[in-house]
Amino acid sequence: VVQNSFYFSFIVTSNMNLKRIIAEYPNFPKKGILFRDFSPILGDASAMSFIVEEFSKQFHSNDVDMFVGIESRGFILASILAQKYSKGMVMLRKEGKLPGKTVKTS
Repeated sequence: VVQNSFYFSFIVTSNMNLKRIIAEYPNFPKKGILFRDFSPILGDASAMSFIVEEFSKQFHSNDVDMFVGIESRGFILASILAQKYSKGMVMLRKEGKLPGKTVKTS
């Protein structure tokens, strides 16, 4: 489990300066929401490598059975980590967003 404090500390204090790469859109998709678009990172190979390495420092691969990607943007990083460590990956989505057999829990 990666803590929120980890996310904020490496975004703000990293040598990579990810904050300059992540686009911010206030009031999107509705008023009061700050949408952070990390899609520009996908076009920056060094930023992607940095993120994967920083996340990799947060766990030991022997302790991982499966990576979980939360909603659509989380699928990208979870897929990369799963491939790197030869593990499986599960997509976690809101009910009704995936076809076929799914598992619901609360």
